[in-house]
Amino acid sequence: GITAVVGPNGSGKTTLLKLLMGLYPCESGRVMLDGADIAQFTRRELATWMGYVPQECVLFSGSIRDNIAQGTADATDEHILRASRQAGVHPFIIDLPEGYGTPVGEGGSVLSGGQRQRLVLARALVGDPPVLLLDEPSSNLDRRAEEDLARTLVELSKDHTIVMVTHSPVLLSVSNRVVALDRGRILAAGLASEILP
Repeated sequence: GITAVVGPNGSGKTTLLKLLMGLYPCESGRVMLDGADIAQFTRRELATWMGYVPQECVLFSGSIRDNIAQGTADATDEHILRASRQAGVHPFIIDLPEGYGTPVGEGGSVLSGGQRQRLVLARALVGDPPVLLLDEPSSNLDRRAEEDLARTLVELSKDHTIVMVTHSPVLLSVSNRVVALDRGRILAAGLASEILP
């Protein structure tokens, strides 16, 4: 399913995602993954099970393929194609003269913000992790691309757990659950149909 995390700036949304990834230790309580405390797992294990799309999409100077495969040393062309299709970036890539071999420039400078965001989503999907953590995944997308992303997330949510920070009405409309934060505290949590109104 899809859980949306909402709240004003500085309310702890990104911090919550980093807690879920095990990047920050819990001051109290535990983060559980399939009934097991994530504190018992290595960073490498957690990185295999969780794909992350940060708010700032960072690409390095190299090809599109290299940027998508970053962090997944054993990524095959098949893995990269599947992830690119899931992220909705494959049609754009194959229209480029060099396709997946196209250099992105330093920081992805030859791509639009939306294209960079979709490439980073493909990167998160390469290893097919069961959990996806997305921080404002549509912030650089236009309305049509945002709707495409919403459809992609609904499809992925059939066999992935998706937790996303968002303020997008389009993405909120496809969320099953919502968690509302304010100043580091949960104000409300539950079914989207109950919380959003």
